[in-house]
Amino acid sequence: MERQTEMMKEFMQQQDKYCYFIISVTVTAIGFSIYQTTGHELNWTQIILALANICWVGSIFCGLRNRAYVVSTIYANKSYLDVIDGIYPGVGQNPKLIKPASEGIMNAMQSNSDKAGKLMDWQERLFYSGIILFIFWHVIEMYRNT
Repeated sequence: MERQTEMMKEFMQQQDKYCYFIISVTVTAIGFSIYQTTGHELNWTQIILALANICWVGSIFCGLRNRAYVVSTIYANKSYLDVIDGIYPGVGQNPKLIKPASEGIMNAMQSNSDKAGKLMDWQERLFYSGIILFIFWHVIEMYRNT
């Protein structure tokens, strides 16, 4: 059991690092795209760059919301263990309250976990979409400058 706990802990740490890595790279990409257009006149090709930045902002939003759901799920898990152990305030060791409280918490954890997973998927999709749009914008800019 201890080995499984260690593996789950490692998984969660790697997932955290991955999510935060995408957030930090995305913030850097936004800054770089702003730097690339500093001092340039506004033109139609920047619509593509704006779309890339919108994707990246969406990616950041999804990543941060993902983290909020993960933290909420961890808190719910702690509450679930407290209910099972009979130390949760308002439930205590009352068997008539333990079952519905634990089921309600499990439902909340499942819902949070599902939402966190979907948000992580959208974080990645929007991140890569922003990259593709940025490259497309860059190629158009290169073509315009020739």
